[in-house]
Amino acid sequence: MRALKIAGIVVGGIVALVVVLLVAVVLFVDPNDYRSDIERIVESKTGRQLTLSGDLHLSIFPWLALKAGPASLGDAPGFGDEPFVSIQEARVGVRLLPLLSGKVEVGDVRLAGARIRLITDAQGRNNWADLGEQKEATTPAPADQKPMEVPTIAGLEIEDAAVTIENRQEKTRRVVRDFNLKTGRLASGEPFDLSTDFVLDQEPSLSAKVKLATKVTADLEANAHRLAKPEIDVTITGQGYPKEGIPVKIVANALSADIAKELYRLEALTVTTTWKGEGFPAAGVPVVLQAKDFNANLAAQTMELTGLALDLAGGKLSGSLTGKEILDAPALTGPLKLDQVSLRQWAPKLGVTLPATTDPKVFEKLSFSGTVSMTKSTAEVGDIVLQLDDTIAKGMLGIADFDAKALRFDLNVDRINADRYLPPPVEQPAKTATKEPPTPIPVETLRNLNARGQLQVGEAIFAGIKFTKLKLGVNARDGKVRFNPSQASMYGGNYSGDIGIDATTDVARISLDEHISGVDFAPLFKDFFETDKVSGKGTANIKLTGSGKTTDDVMKTLDGNVDFKVADGALEGTDLWYEIRRARAVLKQQAVPERTGPARTAFTALTGSGAMKNGVLSNNDLNVAMQYLKVTGQGTVDIPASTLDYKLIAAVLKIPREGADTAQMQDMVDAEIPVKITGSLTDPKVRPGLEGYLKNELKQRVDKEKGKVEEKLKDKLKDLFKR
Repeated sequence: MRALKIAGIVVGGIVALVVVLLVAVVLFVDPNDYRSDIERIVESKTGRQLTLSGDLHLSIFPWLALKAGPASLGDAPGFGDEPFVSIQEARVGVRLLPLLSGKVEVGDVRLAGARIRLITDAQGRNNWADLGEQKEATTPAPADQKPMEVPTIAGLEIEDAAVTIENRQEKTRRVVRDFNLKTGRLASGEPFDLSTDFVLDQEPSLSAKVKLATKVTADLEANAHRLAKPEIDVTITGQGYPKEGIPVKIVANALSADIAKELYRLEALTVTTTWKGEGFPAAGVPVVLQAKDFNANLAAQTMELTGLALDLAGGKLSGSLTGKEILDAPALTGPLKLDQVSLRQWAPKLGVTLPATTDPKVFEKLSFSGTVSMTKSTAEVGDIVLQLDDTIAKGMLGIADFDAKALRFDLNVDRINADRYLPPPVEQPAKTATKEPPTPIPVETLRNLNARGQLQVGEAIFAGIKFTKLKLGVNARDGKVRFNPSQASMYGGNYSGDIGIDATTDVARISLDEHISGVDFAPLFKDFFETDKVSGKGTANIKLTGSGKTTDDVMKTLDGNVDFKVADGALEGTDLWYEIRRARAVLKQQAVPERTGPARTAFTALTGSGAMKNGVLSNNDLNVAMQYLKVTGQGTVDIPASTLDYKLIAAVLKIPREGADTAQMQDMVDAEIPVKITGSLTDPKVRPGLEGYLKNELKQRVDKEKGKVEEKLKDKLKDLFKR
């Protein structure tokens, strides 16, 4: 007992001595006397100038605490005169009695008015790299030395801090300002409350005010941490955003990070906002993003995102993602689906105004499903099933290289009537009707286009033309665009073509190599030219080139060759034989005959070829075979003006039996009658010229009458000599 008493007296004496010494330090030692020594030591270790402009205050009981006033640490050479770090006030304390027994209990740590500047200059150097350099070799700790016990901290408080991150090489500047943080007691493995708020400025266009509250558990020994029920409120302001800002709320069940095992997990994430700004509805666009679970294993380089759901103003998008090699060569894949929505009702909710359409019932059904695949440089959506109204498209669409913007696609469409989506026709009075302006050729867009793929359509209507089994190949790069193969079945026949566009200069050059065979022209002309004046089945070959900045320019510069052949057809609305009969009757001052059949000129064959120059086709070998006539001749077709001018010769082979004047017309057999065709392509005017025929007939009559007179004269002379 005496030994214990003596030991107690010794220990108490030692403690009393320590207390007396510490009190003596506080009473007789002023830490400000060591200000210059501290500044000199820091400068020797860092190469930076430390300035302690405020008072240093030391206290003992119950805390051994140090409080510092304003202080700053200079920046690295070449980064300006402003300090690298500056503070207005700092305070840290250690509880005295536990410290005497070897335990570290840190009191409230407070930092106010901190300013930190992180700068990368134009040469790529930064102003913090030198602080990480080792000035002296460190002596490793003995192998048998136990690691220091992790201290507890009564609380951490940061007030009015700011960090400036400036990259002068990339000319970017970000600022975290008005930063405040407060925690409860910090002890390894024990949960504590944490709240923080700050403003992030992405100069000059974006500012985000952030507020976070959560309960944190930090197991420093196991290096595993967890945020329970984190709630984040963000308000976004800046250029293009409303003055009051856009509020965004982010909540989750938990965020876990097992750094030792490199495992990370986010549970039950929900992000809600009402997005506003220029181009969006005044009430905003409601957005709800949810994710059931996100897991990342950095050691195995895998990730999984499940239960992904996006509600965008009533449009519901869902999916999931899995990934591998997410650090070295990330590859992500997963399904994506858009539930059916009425695009006509949904688009206005997103601030999108749909164009007026010929068919007001389009844009009613929209749905989508597919499989997304992404890497660092590529993105693809495969297994696409896209429905728009009555059209279903399947296939793939992707970008083969982000840097090159290389678009790739392979789509198969069952049917589409593109004309339903065109603007409705606008009727204008004849006096105010104006020609539509020419369509500019988007040279710059074509020059930047990098696309390769094919489109197949089962049934299609484009610009009034009906196609089936349409196949269109696209290959575009470096300003050269080629549509090949271009194939389709149309109007009982077939089409094939090769279309090229050279947009390497400011003036586009277009080449056409088009072929049609066995096409029924009656429905084709009715659908494309809105005329029913041509019928027959035929073939045509067109090989042309043109150049210009607009479609009109191209039409006016078309050069090349054309040939065509049409069988068993007719020019509807024009009866050439009747026009010949009528003209003959007028010139002979006879009664105009009545038409006995429909106004049409039937033919068994129509052939021709020609050369096109500056959009005008010169055709010198037109040949039309008909039952009663054979027509040959030459003329021109002006494509830009949609007019024609032909001079033909109609040789009468025989006289039709139909008609009351058939017998009177027999004198026309073997006659060659000039015919002139002029006017528009859709409404040509046919004018036969019988003047030559009548002059020849008159000459024959004169010669005949002259012969009769001569005979009579001879007879009279004979009678005279007989007398």
